[in-house]
Amino acid sequence: MARLPLKSEAEHAAALNELSCPHLGEQGCQVYAERPLICRLFGTTPRLACPNGKRPATMIDPRVEQQIYRYFETTRHVLV
Repeated sequence: MARLPLKSEAEHAAALNELSCPHLGEQGCQVYAERPLICRLFGTTPRLACPNGKRPATMIDPRVEQQIYRYFETTRHVLV
């Protein structure tokens, strides 16, 4: 997160109002190479399903998904 460009409170608020990300631009993710773990996992687990129906050929194993969510809970991982 520290490597991502800073966004203003207004940019964060606007993104949150749309349930989006302040780093998402017209051409897609503007910080793709440095994206956080939650973004890297998006669309790869049933609980993080892509609203556009995109998914990998093999979804993440449910046991691994549980471990991921435990990690998020213990690190207080939040939306950017």
